[in-house]
Amino acid sequence: VRRPLSGTMTMDGKPYAPASAGEAIAAGVFLVAKDRATSGIVGGFNIERNISLPFLKRMSGFGIMKRRAERSIARRQIDELAIVCRSEKDELSALSGGNQQKVMVGRWMSQDAKLFILDEPFQGVDISARRDIASKLRASADGRATLLFVTELDEALETADRILVMSEQTIVGEHRNEDIDLERLLAEVAGGPLHSAA
Repeated sequence: VRRPLSGTMTMDGKPYAPASAGEAIAAGVFLVAKDRATSGIVGGFNIERNISLPFLKRMSGFGIMKRRAERSIARRQIDELAIVCRSEKDELSALSGGNQQKVMVGRWMSQDAKLFILDEPFQGVDISARRDIASKLRASADGRATLLFVTELDEALETADRILVMSEQTIVGEHRNEDIDLERLLAEVAGGPLHSAA
């Protein structure tokens, strides 16, 4: 976990500064990393195990895996995200890039989160996969905060309720999706990468 450059974080009104990924997960903060190939998927594992991997302790009792629960969760994510595969036993490396990304999103959406962070979740996926992921994010947004980092304006407009434009680690613009001033938004985006909060 990188140390913040400045400032502080709070969650539920209390200081929040996780020292590890495990602490963040335990606190209900889940991250879909930008580079799924090096920090997300395990190509030699099947879909079922890739989804359950961060939550193995929750799916085991007395050191024994609850295989039925693991399988049920994987099948639900396959159905809800329209993951194209033969079964949850397919190796992840056999799937297309878009379906691999759906598995990564499904992994973290399979458990309750307080804060769901996605870093470039639509990178390297086709339009159909993007729409499936965006639809799932919107449909399951109640009860948690969802934060997306994107660089494409259309991705932010399709997914987010609120858009923050950032440049050089500073917020330079804020917009609500229902009343966006596109001319001003485009001018702000031209000065730096886009960051969107749903």
